Amino acid sequence: MNATHINSSINNNITEKNINDLKNNSSALDLQKNFLGLLIAQIKNQDPTDPIKNTELTSQLAQINTATGIEKLNNTVGLFSNKINQSQNIQVSSLIGHHVMIPNSQIVHTEGIDTKFGLEVISDTTTINIKIMDNAGKIVYVKKINNLKSGIHSFVWDGKNLDKEEMKTGRYNVYISAKNKEKDVPAQVLSEALVNSIITSSSDPIIDLGAMGTTTLSKIRKILE
Repeated sequence: MNATHINSSINNNITEKNINDLKNNSSALDLQKNFLGLLIAQIKNQDPTDPIKNTELTSQLAQINTATGIEKLNNTVGLFSNKINQSQNIQVSSLIGHHVMIPNSQIVHTEGIDTKFGLEVISDTTTINIKIMDNAGKIVYVKKINNLKSGIHSFVWDGKNLDKEEMKTGRYNVYISAKNKEKDVPAQVLSEALVNSIITSSSDPIIDLGAMGTTTLSKIRKILE
């Protein structure tokens, strides 16, 4: 029969290590059950000359409660995040087949078809000058707009140059100058593109725009019909 000497002591570090290991348990209920089991075993095998102090029990209980609370919070946040991602993916997928406006100073023109583009200005303007140039730097289109409000505005180029000749299919550069009286107003060109497909594996879905390349959902300024 084995005897336990009264002077022998239990290494409390082993118990603390076991309790810390419980933090990695995937189930909050299992954490609580395992903690109670370890606590009972620890009390049964404690050294009578050096019993476990109440502060130690409180500390261990606080550890298990903290681990349980963090796990529950992580699970709740995870479920909520998954729901948001699923909802976002459904909404983003509905963009396929639609035309969108994105910041881009280049537009893609198809011969014989009107080309849409847009402007975004951050404040009201008194005059805006628009120039469209070909790759050789030749001006093929000009337009002056007076008293344009802040926001996003759409325009249409009929694809003809200053001599009313039909321009060939290709890429053209758009330049704008926006002013409010004598003060410059920040503005950017928006190019129209068709959404072909969407990759939703990232936090900001990647959108395939065909000839216009790719962009992200956060860069879309306007969704067209």
